[in-house]
Amino acid sequence: MSTSWHEEIERAYAELERSQQAIAQVQRDMSERTVTVTAPNRALTVVVDAQGSMVDLTFPTRAYRSMAGPELAALLIETIAEARRRATDELAAMFSAVLPQGAPIVDMLNGTADIDQMINDAVRLVRDQPGAPSTGRG
Repeated sequence: MSTSWHEEIERAYAELERSQQAIAQVQRDMSERTVTVTAPNRALTVVVDAQGSMVDLTFPTRAYRSMAGPELAALLIETIAEARRRATDELAAMFSAVLPQGAPIVDMLNGTADIDQMINDAVRLVRDQPGAPSTGRG
């Protein structure tokens, strides 16, 4: 082995610091990000923030006045859902630059990722590295 375990730890720590700085920048960028979606019939426009929370709703035309209540409700639901999907996609793209390749970013953003399994996999990868110190555990 050309480098010591200590040097590998130092290199990993430096990479962790770079990642933390990049993630902090993504978080700052997120705080300013919004997504705007206009319904296909242009009856309404929805604005959501990076987390998918609706921050604005406008009716740029009077088309909504001739819509039945259930039709307008369905249009609202569809347009808000589309805005949230786009916000999630944009957020995933932002985080893909700072998280490891193959990380389940969308699952992490939606809260459906198995974080315990991800941590176990990461620990296993480190533990299985050549020259890694033995933990005395199987």
